[in-house]
Amino acid sequence: MDLFKYHPGPDPTQLEQGDAINGAASVMWVERYREPGEFEITAPLSSGLLQFLPLGTMISHTNTLEVMIVENHNIKDEEDVDPFVSITGRSLELILEDRVVGSNLVQTNNVLVPYVIAAQPSAAQVSIMINEHIDHPTDPDDKLENFDAWTGITTGTSEPRTIGRISLHKAVVEILAVDNLGIKSVRRNPFGGDGNDVHTHFIIHNGVDRSASVIFSRKAGDLEGSEYLWSNRKYFNSAMVVGRYVNVKVHTPGYSGYSRSMMVVQADDIDGHLDVVPVGAVLTDIVAKMQTRGRAAMAAQSRINLVRADISEISKYHYRRDYNIGDIVTVDGNFGEIAPMRVVEYVEIQDENEEKGHPTLETPNPIA
Repeated sequence: MDLFKYHPGPDPTQLEQGDAINGAASVMWVERYREPGEFEITAPLSSGLLQFLPLGTMISHTNTLEVMIVENHNIKDEEDVDPFVSITGRSLELILEDRVVGSNLVQTNNVLVPYVIAAQPSAAQVSIMINEHIDHPTDPDDKLENFDAWTGITTGTSEPRTIGRISLHKAVVEILAVDNLGIKSVRRNPFGGDGNDVHTHFIIHNGVDRSASVIFSRKAGDLEGSEYLWSNRKYFNSAMVVGRYVNVKVHTPGYSGYSRSMMVVQADDIDGHLDVVPVGAVLTDIVAKMQTRGRAAMAAQSRINLVRADISEISKYHYRRDYNIGDIVTVDGNFGEIAPMRVVEYVEIQDENEEKGHPTLETPNPIA
């Protein structure tokens, strides 16, 4: 991996390409479908990387368009040994943690104004919600220059949503789970495709179905090793949505008795502003909003069957050339596991001895 850092410039969001990162003893770079990616760079303290990569530095590498941010420095100092520094951080979209849903709304006398997204496909809702908080906020000081959100997905679950006062990133992840969508950052670049040379995009996507063209086969030698997991642990098919006055149950059809498993979903932000028990049209509206919240919480779950596949160096399929994060591929593994799977994570590890990588795969669709 050829890592490099961006120069801070007049505005760090401009992402002006800077200098190569040299001197690392090992590098781990992890890209993920929906959850934030992460990296770790370890190096001798004498390498100078501690000073070269101050907290807040944005970095990338030449084979990816993803961007990550330096968040932590950790020094391990032992007697008679050159101290080692560990530099870690996460994906650029974590910058959305610095905004709170609803902070873009005009409020009078500090009265809480609900943040409501009109009914439209969930991908569009996420894109609009991000842009309303970082691109066209009410407070100009909340604006994040040179960033915007975009999606090309025009279908999916469409219903209005009321979002509580939570971090923008948490709200994004919750809505993405409704239709099993992902998010990625694409740095400004001259290559075209999903990006451009003006803005860095937060792109809402669902990968590409390559299950007919990318088939990892254990028998063909594509898989050096795999880790399997079959589990129902913490999978819920029913939800009790709890507000201040109103409680609503949401169930997945077909589960009852021993097979029913219920989760609790907090929703007091939906009816917490009331002083009396709601009735009539107000109650109907609150129940509908709570049902939406419950369905979203259950959709966020997944059962993972094949949790890791180590791809052989002799495989004809290569990450970023033949498949990417979010894509659907076919895995012909062992124990009867022959199925389309989604690439939800890819881990790259480089040290003085070798460079290797492996994907993490899961069932591609939400469980009904």
